[in-house]
Amino acid sequence: MSGKTFLASLAIAFVAATSAIAQTESSPSGNVLPLVLVTSDSIDRLRMSELRAGVGDSVNLLLRSASTQTRSLADSAGGWRASIIAPDFLMVSNSAIPFTQNAGGLWAGKGANLKALFGFRLERPGFRVIVAPELVSEANADWVLRPAIYPAPPVPPDRSGSGFANPYYIRPYSIDLPLRFGDRPIRKLTPGQSSIIVGKGAVEFGGSTENEWWGPGIRNAIILSNNAPGFPHLFIRTRRPLKTRFGDIEARWLVGGLTESKYFDTVSTNNVRSIAAFAATIRTGWDPNLSIGIARSVFATATGWGQVPSRWFDIFANTGYPNDRALADSSLTPGGRDQLISLFSRWVFPNDGFEVYGELARMEFPKNLRDLLLYPQHSHGFTFGLQWLKPEGHLRINAEVTTLEQSTSFRDRAVGSFYTSRRVIQGYTQEGQPLGASIGPGSSGQWLSFDWVFPSWRAGLYGGRVRWNEDMHSTAGFNPFFSFCNHDVSFYPGFRGAKSGRFGFFSADLALQNRINSFFEYNTGGCGFTSPRRDIQNASLTLTLATFTHR
Repeated sequence: MSGKTFLASLAIAFVAATSAIAQTESSPSGNVLPLVLVTSDSIDRLRMSELRAGVGDSVNLLLRSASTQTRSLADSAGGWRASIIAPDFLMVSNSAIPFTQNAGGLWAGKGANLKALFGFRLERPGFRVIVAPELVSEANADWVLRPAIYPAPPVPPDRSGSGFANPYYIRPYSIDLPLRFGDRPIRKLTPGQSSIIVGKGAVEFGGSTENEWWGPGIRNAIILSNNAPGFPHLFIRTRRPLKTRFGDIEARWLVGGLTESKYFDTVSTNNVRSIAAFAATIRTGWDPNLSIGIARSVFATATGWGQVPSRWFDIFANTGYPNDRALADSSLTPGGRDQLISLFSRWVFPNDGFEVYGELARMEFPKNLRDLLLYPQHSHGFTFGLQWLKPEGHLRINAEVTTLEQSTSFRDRAVGSFYTSRRVIQGYTQEGQPLGASIGPGSSGQWLSFDWVFPSWRAGLYGGRVRWNEDMHSTAGFNPFFSFCNHDVSFYPGFRGAKSGRFGFFSADLALQNRINSFFEYNTGGCGFTSPRRDIQNASLTLTLATFTHR
C-alpha cells in the first residue's frame, strides 16, 4: 500500500468516526456500536465486575473472540439490523527497540506505530456478518542490532531473511521470528477482526480472521492470544452454554492457515502451514465461579492453501515426539505435525473480591505412565496469576507469572523449546509473531500492578520483567566464564491511566524499559562491572482510543 493510499484510508477512518459522533448524538437508538476486542477495557471491566458479583453465564472469558464478546442485537430485536462499528485506535511508540505485546495485527518496532479498526455489522437471527478491517502503519525505524561485541551463530544463506533473521533460532530450535520486518516503513490494510457466522440452536459455524484468546491469563495466553495477527480460519463452536448436571459446557473447534513472514527463508513452497485447534470449558455445577478448560493445537506443514480445509481432524492426530533429539543433533526434519496442549482454570471468590487462575501446558504427551511419574514437568510451561479488588474500595492488585523456559528434565532427556519446532520449521507463528504468550519462545515473565479504579477513570503503576530467549541462551555455547552474566532480561516499570466518557474510552501507558544484555551481548572479557556491555533503554508509550464504549 502506498503512502498516499494509506493516508486516504486513514482519513476515511477518521471521517467514519466523525460521522459516528454526529449519528450517535442525533440517534439515541445507537447505530454506532463498539466491537469488544479480546484484551479491551470492556473485558477488563467485565472481569472486575465478576470479582464482586460472581461469574455469570452470558460471557465466557476463558474462550473469547470479538464476535463472541460482542452481543448480537438481532437475536433480541429480530429482523435485520445494521450498525457501524465504532472506530478503535491504537498507537505504540518505541524510542529505541521493538517492544510489543498483545497488539494483534500491529507489530511495534522502533518509532511510531498506528492501528485503526473500523467497519460495520449486518445481523439477523442466526446470521451475522462483521466487517472489521484494520489499517496499520509501522515506522519500522532502523536500530543497531549487533555491534561487534560477541559473534552470533552463523546464518545459512537460505535462512538469512534478507539479514533480519534472529541468528539464535536457525537450529536446532527453528522458528519464524525476524528481528525486524525489512528496512522500510510498513503500511497495510488487513481483514482484522472480520467474520461471518451462521447459527442454529446451540451451535454456530463460520469463517473469520479474528483473534482468539484461550485461557485465563490476563497478560499471557499460552495456546492462542492476540499477540500475532489473526489468521484465516473456519470454526464450529457452541452458541450458548450447554447445560449438564456437571455444569455449563462451551467448546470451540477451528482449522486455519498460518502464513510465513517475508523474512524467514528463500523457499516458496512452504509459505503456508495448517493449524487445527480445539478447546472446551466447563463452569462447574458445584461452584459456578470455578471454571476448568482444556485445549489442544496441532500445526503442520502444507504445500498450499488447498490442504488447509482438510486438516480438521489433525486435533486427533498422533504427532509423535519430533523434538526428542539430543542437543548435539542440530538437524531439522521438515514435514509433518507438532503440537501444544494445555489445562487451565479460573476460580473467583466474589465475597472476597479475589480470583486465582492458572494454565499448565506441554509440548508433548507423556509416553506412558512411567514417563509421567518420572518426568511430570517434561516439556511443560505454565501461567499462574491472581487478582484482588478491594471490597467496597477502589484498589486492584494483579500478579502474574509465566514460564516457557525448558523444564529441568533437559538434563536427562531431550526437550524442545516452546513455539519452535524441528519438523514445522516456521514454528508456532503467524506472519513472524508467536501465536501464544507475548513473552515468546523459551522465555519467562513476571508482572505486578496496582490500580485505583473508579467508575469513569483509573490510574495505576506496574512493574514487569521478561527473561527473553532463555532456552537459546542455554544452547548457544557461550563461554562458561561469562555465560552466567549475559542473560537477555528486560525490566520495565510503568504508569498507566484511563478515562471513559460520552465519546468512548481513552488510555495512556508509559513503560520505561531497560533491556540488559540485549540479545546476549556482553563483552567476552568477563563479568566485571567495568566490562563493556549492551544495555538498551527504551521508552514505550501506548495510547488507546475506543470510541463510543458507553458505560
